[in-house]
Amino acid sequence: MKTIVTSQLPVLALEIDEEGTVAQKSMQMTRQGQLENTLLDALYPGVRVATVEIPGAELDDYGRAKVEQALAKFAVGGVEYRLIGASGSAKNGRYYAVNKDYEKPIAERFQQWPEAAITYFGILISPCQVRIEEPEIRVLVVDDHSLGTNDCRGWIQRSLFEKLNLPTRHFYQFRLAFNRTQAKGSFKVMENDVAEQIGAEIILPQSSMKPALPEKSALVKLCFGDAQMFRGPVVLGIREISRELEYESSYTLLTHAPENSIDLEVLPHALEQVRKLKATVDANNFEELFRLLGTSNTSRPAHGDGETTEDGEYTSAERTVVEAALKADGSGQLAKFPFINNQLQRILCRWTYKLCTAGGFRLPAFALADDGYLVAHNGKVYSGSDWMPEDYAITSLGSQRLLEVRYPIRAKDDLLPLQSLNGSDTVTRLMNDLKRQGSSMSEQEAVLQIVAGQLRLDHTLTLHSKTAAKNGGDFDFDVVCVVEEQRFPRWVDDRFNHRETFSNEKDKRKKRRSAWWNLPQVAVSAKGNGLGVITDLMTSCMAAGRPDLAELLAKELQAALDALKHGTMPNQDVIISVRKEVATAPWLRLKDEKRAGDLPLHLTVSPTDKIGRLYNVLRKELDDFFSDVRPLSDFRGLIVNGHFDREMYKEAGQIATVYGVNISLIVKKREKYQQEVTDAQAELNACDMNDAAARRKAFKRRNTAKAALHWYEERSRQEMRNMIHLVRKWAERKSNNAYDWLAALYAITCKGNKSTGSIVFYAFPQELVNMIAERTGGRPVTVAIPDLVDGDVYIDDDGNVYLVEQVDDGQGQVIERETFLMQVTRQGDLIYDYGRSQRIHPVKFEAGRAEVRDGKLELLGSMQKPKVPRQKSA
Repeated sequence: MKTIVTSQLPVLALEIDEEGTVAQKSMQMTRQGQLENTLLDALYPGVRVATVEIPGAELDDYGRAKVEQALAKFAVGGVEYRLIGASGSAKNGRYYAVNKDYEKPIAERFQQWPEAAITYFGILISPCQVRIEEPEIRVLVVDDHSLGTNDCRGWIQRSLFEKLNLPTRHFYQFRLAFNRTQAKGSFKVMENDVAEQIGAEIILPQSSMKPALPEKSALVKLCFGDAQMFRGPVVLGIREISRELEYESSYTLLTHAPENSIDLEVLPHALEQVRKLKATVDANNFEELFRLLGTSNTSRPAHGDGETTEDGEYTSAERTVVEAALKADGSGQLAKFPFINNQLQRILCRWTYKLCTAGGFRLPAFALADDGYLVAHNGKVYSGSDWMPEDYAITSLGSQRLLEVRYPIRAKDDLLPLQSLNGSDTVTRLMNDLKRQGSSMSEQEAVLQIVAGQLRLDHTLTLHSKTAAKNGGDFDFDVVCVVEEQRFPRWVDDRFNHRETFSNEKDKRKKRRSAWWNLPQVAVSAKGNGLGVITDLMTSCMAAGRPDLAELLAKELQAALDALKHGTMPNQDVIISVRKEVATAPWLRLKDEKRAGDLPLHLTVSPTDKIGRLYNVLRKELDDFFSDVRPLSDFRGLIVNGHFDREMYKEAGQIATVYGVNISLIVKKREKYQQEVTDAQAELNACDMNDAAARRKAFKRRNTAKAALHWYEERSRQEMRNMIHLVRKWAERKSNNAYDWLAALYAITCKGNKSTGSIVFYAFPQELVNMIAERTGGRPVTVAIPDLVDGDVYIDDDGNVYLVEQVDDGQGQVIERETFLMQVTRQGDLIYDYGRSQRIHPVKFEAGRAEVRDGKLELLGSMQKPKVPRQKSA
């Protein structure tokens, strides 16, 4: 067995413009930006991978033709690439390509089926927590529900599972490659005795195979049955395990709550959150403030996985330097520092909007599991699937009744009303199912082996598959959240009394299949499924008191979800007709605000707009917190005792210039996209209401401009991250006298009239926080920052910069791999990110080997340290 924990597969980042020109973009330099522990790396050692992005805006016929031509094949750096597939990023216009030698074997894995490659290539590039390679494993593929399997849920033998070194009694999301095909789904663990009796270490349902295995002939089925056995090498990765999670509330959920629940259950909690916020601000308690605001993702562990133990003189480890700086500040003045204030305002604005439109509560979340079991007793195998009653759940929660919620929510019916199946009822029904099969297993044995080992798994919610399917769920590690009766009795009661009118079960119609040469065409068609547009329009329908129109759109939302697999497309005529009847809810227009003070205190809303009324009640309760921001010059004396010379000062100025110019370019480009949206909206507003043709044209221009802005906002966030990591790489090599370099960089930063001071927080976060604590009489705090890729950098005579890494060639040998990063010309041009050139200062450097540490590039013979962005991930 070969166990791999830290395998990384660098990804070249490319883009194609409307003219079909292929250009290189900046790489991500965080370790998270690598394809880490993937099946692809294990299956094809030496494969070269590139991400390819196409324009985010809608393409005209000419642009689409040029992009499709360019996507088919292209060469970069002397390497010829072929488009190979996509992951969930396909909807954003980002795909994957590999060097041409690997196109055929990978295409064969997907049966030369473009739709399958675009939908399921993500199986091969999913980063796994742990990955193992086994030389000979028996994999049995059976019909769903056979041997206790279910939709996308299989079994792994205990002895094989133990090689993964994972906690027991959980639910495990897997990625598996064997016999020139692949599978995905979730595992439960079967004991060794039952695995040996069946003769397989892994059992998979047909639904886990992606794409599905070819149909067996009638004669083969007659002779050998439906099951298929495979024996040979496998690559197995575990992507996720069930863990303690919470979901934040959302307006798409709250819009389905009854008014009495919002008034009596949601609003009191929200007002209490406001009271707590005011108290923490008054007390200058940033520890409690950040806990209250929540600085992690919407789906998060209730108790953060990333927390580290106390270390030495430091009392805690913080997620961000801003949070750390505020906690370390003993003066209460750092909240007025321009950069910190800007970041704090963004966090507060997001929290305020979420509170006012969603109530600010959190819901317990679980991995969705099935009731399948598989055991051996007295030499016989017993199994069960879908034996528990429908509309019941096996759960660790105390509520007798609950609502199970799976996103995206398409209708009120998607909030599934369930009753909790208690322990005694579970055992009684299980024993009846075992006795039906002739089992003599005792109740004690059944509780130990089945209930504890296969049913009541940690952090799972167990359902009958027909119940799970009612809102589109299966057991491929769907994560769902729960509205509990103990907390929201009126809401739960309202849903139990609601008469269902709409079915949102997945459409299992025959999948669309094109010829392999149409892969570029299929890829481009997969871009932009419009889910967000439809869900927001549905929300506006509910706000306008038109649930009938929202139900019409729910069908179009399902069509958008099924577009790639089944060739269904949302009916644009339906969407357009609904948009004509319903105005956008006014609070939906506020989603992208950056400062809480820019959120209006009152909105004019419809009497049927439950969310709008909640907004108006809560928004006026919230003050404009932390509105006092001081110029950077007021903080010039914060950093002291640094010892730097003129050369250090000059070099610090060069990295500050590179950083500032790039940030300025990003901001200006974003402003350009925003202006195009503003102009297009003005044109639409000026259109004659009776001129249908002109309005259609104006609508199209406005929508195209908004799509382009959204695309660039996503892209600019990555560009910003790349620049931040470049600064960190520059500063990493200054650790011997980091405080001196911090002082030099800080002195330069404070000179700028428009500077927010952000660069010093990114370059020397720990040293800066230490200095803040020392200068303000605060407490020391450890800063947790992303781990960046390590490696040397080689610079040739033309100023081409390559990242040189030591990698495993898959045959046990360590080789050097070179990846082009950027070019630094002697005229002072720094060239990267799709060919953009920015003049800094004339640069002196020497050819030879340099180093990248924490994203910063050390140029031989030069004091300049440009940042090296990290490669992009899937």
